[in-house]
Amino acid sequence: MGKKLTILSIAGFDSSCGAGVVADVYTARVLGAHGVAVLTCVTAQNTTGIKEVFPLPEKLVREQIESLFEDFDISAVKVGVLYSESAAAAVVECLEKFKPRFVVLDPIISSSSGTQLACEETMNILREKVFPMCSLVTPNFLELCKLLRVLGRGNFADDLENSNSRKHVEDLYMHVSELFLNLKFPPFFVKGGHLPSSAISKSINKKLMHFDALLFNGSVDILEQNRIITNNSHGTGCTLSTAISVELCRNKTLRDAVKKAQEFVFQSILLARELKCGRGSGPIDQFVPDYLFKYHLKGKL
Repeated sequence: MGKKLTILSIAGFDSSCGAGVVADVYTARVLGAHGVAVLTCVTAQNTTGIKEVFPLPEKLVREQIESLFEDFDISAVKVGVLYSESAAAAVVECLEKFKPRFVVLDPIISSSSGTQLACEETMNILREKVFPMCSLVTPNFLELCKLLRVLGRGNFADDLENSNSRKHVEDLYMHVSELFLNLKFPPFFVKGGHLPSSAISKSINKKLMHFDALLFNGSVDILEQNRIITNNSHGTGCTLSTAISVELCRNKTLRDAVKKAQEFVFQSILLARELKCGRGSGPIDQFVPDYLFKYHLKGKL
């Protein structure tokens, strides 16, 4: 039997089990890898929002990471919510110590319901210490705008948020990609779920077209996908970044890895689009039959 890929998720625990380490482990398992997890914080939340966030001590975060690296051959690390400055410092120390081959950062700054999940000090640690170790950073559109403001480029952020066309967004992305290249940032995969409606509507038939953008080496690669109208989208960012981590370990090119991950997320949203799970924004469903068959059942039935 061949050795299974092991993907380490360093993130928060979502008590509704729609996002965070639970979604990451689900994703890794469905895609044929073994998921292990380090908790940085525990949330009291449901599908309607977060009630409270409890950060874990720096020592416990560090010891969780060390214990897993001592036992497993970690193929990739996905970093999600760090929440506290002390947890971020512990993660940096361990990444510098163990030097995993791939690090994918999902820089979660706030929840969809508006709860702050990263203070400015934590964001500065991400930018100064974690970015240099990353294979890829996967912010959503709003997180990209917040990062630009931290970098003193509020004009870019304002223009993006007030954009009235897709072409305008793509032109601005090119400027941002050039900026990040000059700053020696890693590649960015900007998720398009929060784009202005004017940027995702096609003028011919008013159809909404979702698109993500890979910012790499001063260029922009747009990856389109049909937009699914659903209330169940909780966990998309976590699932995407973990799926990319798995695909990178399979020696996919960066573009192929993000494309395959994008398709997996699309199928996970499609599977969950009409489910009733909670009273708010329900979770997506990573247990897509085609992937279960490919990675778990093929040759066994």
